[in-house]
Amino acid sequence: MNSTPIIALSLAALLVTACGTANTTPEGHAPGAAEMGNEHESHGGVVQLNNGQPWVANTETTDGVNRMLVLVKDYDPDKGDGALLKEKLTVEFNEIFEKCTMTGEAHVQLHNYLTPVHGMLDKLSTKPTAADLSELSAYLGTYGKYFK
Repeated sequence: MNSTPIIALSLAALLVTACGTANTTPEGHAPGAAEMGNEHESHGGVVQLNNGQPWVANTETTDGVNRMLVLVKDYDPDKGDGALLKEKLTVEFNEIFEKCTMTGEAHVQLHNYLTPVHGMLDKLSTKPTAADLSELSAYLGTYGKYFK
């Protein structure tokens, strides 16, 4: 049974509905499903720094990104199970959204940062190429530039 469509649908649903949607405030509420796309468009979907400084992220987000980075760096394409790697990465990605408490502009910028990760995970095959792994690892490695 191929679980790729199920994983892709789960990731898409989480991107649209999760990450702090219960933590709303009138001034800087977290985006809900209908608003997330508009917020990304208003920022061009490109993660921005906080006046030249990294945004403050919740610990669970930072830990999740770090675990994803370790999974990718430790994966051996010659011996590893690509489907299992994708599954583990997806679990970590989903947990970032489940445990997100960020709000306001930092929250928007986190989504801007994570959207490309979603795309990379979506296209990751059961036999990931060195180029795909390198791209994902390099991108995850930029997290500290934008978030602390």
